[in-house]
Amino acid sequence: MEEIMTPSEVANLLKIHLKTVYKLAEKGVIPGNRIGRSWRFSRSDVLELVSSKPINLSDSDTDDQVSRLAAVK
Repeated sequence: MEEIMTPSEVANLLKIHLKTVYKLAEKGVIPGNRIGRSWRFSRSDVLELVSSKPINLSDSDTDDQVSRLAAVK
């Protein structure tokens, strides 16, 4: 069975701020599902994201955080 993660767990895994997780999830950068008012993420999807190619966003305040995503392995 696949491990399901909360936004806090994703933030800890990726070593980014919790607010950044929410921003990236809303933009569709981090694949997740919204259940009611809560977000849930697949651990394998999150790990696949950081092992894939670099991600570029136009929003400059999240660019540094996204660059860190590409560096986490």
